[in-house]
Amino acid sequence: MNAWLRRGAGGLLAAGVGLATAIVWSSTASRAAAPGDDLPDGPGKKVLLRSCTTCHDLDEVTKFKGYYTRAQWKDIVVTMREYGASLADGEVDLLSDYLADALGKT
Repeated sequence: MNAWLRRGAGGLLAAGVGLATAIVWSSTASRAAAPGDDLPDGPGKKVLLRSCTTCHDLDEVTKFKGYYTRAQWKDIVVTMREYGASLADGEVDLLSDYLADALGKT
């Protein structure tokens, strides 16, 4: 019976460790980085978050990191503006430059 109690207690201990791990994981997961946290701050980021995420998840933009040149990012921004993205005249270059600097081909 003593051996059974030890195994039972060990099982309860293992279950408790599992529960504690789940609690720690869930509290850590709730503090996960928000979309865009890994992007540099600045006026271009504000324009990106305001104008692009109206229609797209941020992942739809950041997944192209290292893929487009500055000229290609500008073409994309101009096209998105033509499709209805809310961008003032000066914001086209601001956003294009930001995307090229933060996500552009190196």
